[in-house]
Amino acid sequence: MEIINGHRLCDQEDHKGTHMTSLTKVKAPKGSLKTLLEQWTAMVERYAAIHKYVDNCWWYNERATLSSLAGAAWSMENWVALEEFSTGKRHKVKADGVESGDLRPGRCDLYVTNRKVCFGFEAKQAWQRVGPRSNPTRNVHKGLQAAWEDSGHLANDTDQRFAATFIVPSLPLNAVTDELGNVDPEQVMALLNTWLEGQRGFVRPGGKETSYAYTFPHLGHEGFISGPRYYPGVVLVLEERFRAAKLLDGEN
Repeated sequence: MEIINGHRLCDQEDHKGTHMTSLTKVKAPKGSLKTLLEQWTAMVERYAAIHKYVDNCWWYNERATLSSLAGAAWSMENWVALEEFSTGKRHKVKADGVESGDLRPGRCDLYVTNRKVCFGFEAKQAWQRVGPRSNPTRNVHKGLQAAWEDSGHLANDTDQRFAATFIVPSLPLNAVTDELGNVDPEQVMALLNTWLEGQRGFVRPGGKETSYAYTFPHLGHEGFISGPRYYPGVVLVLEERFRAAKLLDGEN
């Protein structure tokens, strides 16, 4: 394993002895959240490996991808998780122009806890095209903003509330294949690194610093092809929604 620019670059062999390279990174403060994100990348990689990289948990929808984060929690000792957790949510609409602050019965997309801290997550999934003809942040920013808005409707019944955005980048297949039509892992990595560097920490416009993690396992594997696009992995971005008392310090 080699660390380059904060990335964990792994060169190893799969179960058939085929050489493989994966690109993984976790950026979060030390503690329970970082532990959860590290385990999440491992769960995503496990799912892909079990399915021999031809079926991947990031190919479906928000709920399917979110289940990988729940699975990460359950896989660790003294961690538990519930999806669609019943909770209170703030009214989304204002009454007579003034927000009442009343709570209505609702659900939190994901509740995760261990013996020290509990987290609440509201999640969105963004499909982002990457390449010279694509706006590299368009759907990223849409997803970050949508998750942030939804997280604001959660009641303060967990220690920490997060807007969670799963970002699934896709690359034009003709930009990552060689003259024989085979996927070139070096071309995939070059496009991914350019895109990742341009995200500037996955901070939404007007937002705060985020915690994030991503994993791109077995770069160059043919199983990540769908139509004319290549889907190499998934990013998870977390922006914390602080309690109202902290708004006095200028938080949004």
